[in-house]
Amino acid sequence: MTDRVLEGKTVLMTGAGRGMGRSMSIALAAAGAKVAMIDIDEDVLQEAAKEAEAAGGQGSIKPLICDVTDADRAKETAEEIVSSFGSLDVLINDAVVGPERIKDFFVRPAKFWDLDNNLWNAMLRVNIFGPQLMAKTCAPYMMDKGWGRIINVTTSLDTMYLSGAGAYGPTKAALEAHTRIMAQDMDGTGVTANILIPGGPVNTRMIPEASGIAREALIQPNVMQKPVTWLASEDSDGVTAMRFIAALWDESLDREARIEKAGAPAAWTQIPSVALYPDD
Repeated sequence: MTDRVLEGKTVLMTGAGRGMGRSMSIALAAAGAKVAMIDIDEDVLQEAAKEAEAAGGQGSIKPLICDVTDADRAKETAEEIVSSFGSLDVLINDAVVGPERIKDFFVRPAKFWDLDNNLWNAMLRVNIFGPQLMAKTCAPYMMDKGWGRIINVTTSLDTMYLSGAGAYGPTKAALEAHTRIMAQDMDGTGVTANILIPGGPVNTRMIPEASGIAREALIQPNVMQKPVTWLASEDSDGVTAMRFIAALWDESLDREARIEKAGAPAAWTQIPSVALYPDD
């Protein structure tokens, strides 16, 4: 791929103020995309937007305050992006309420009966309803154009059932399944839905200092940059209902070898179907 493979594309990045969302926004801007960066924390969002604009050039970034669970604000945000940039081509769902919100997550993992109800509901709303709402809001713009991308950030399988992680793992498992539904529902429209995960613990606030893990030993957020740029590009045409592990992405390989090494079908298709459906 050439360096400016996303020239003419508009990306909406949720959770853009920190961590992987911030890092991916910088890479997408550097690849030529116009990037609408949304978050609920204005201070970190403005800092992140300056970094991304330095990579992409003046006018390449639009920071917007948006709660991904607010339907009215999501609609206003999408309309504002299209009005400013002329299109809405790629949605990346990275906003998350993570397990770091659970007290002593790494030191004394909580049992499910000890978890706060409000935190459970916050994880459910942001981590699964948020991507649904943002996809529902953005997909019509893409389908009208006949081309688009929805990229959902989930997590590793073993994290989905990690003891003490509260609703975080289950919500990411739900998003994994929902991504496959999205892909099926949009089949034939030119819009794809895929999953991108880092492949292990990442050097973000989700891994607190109390974990005792050296920061340099963690996967760094920039591991997401090359695979997300590819997934957002026209070179990924026809690739849908897949999950990609960023840590396994190898740019030295050709396209098909890269896909084979880092990718697999989304949503546990290796498990045989056991459901019995009535005959048509």
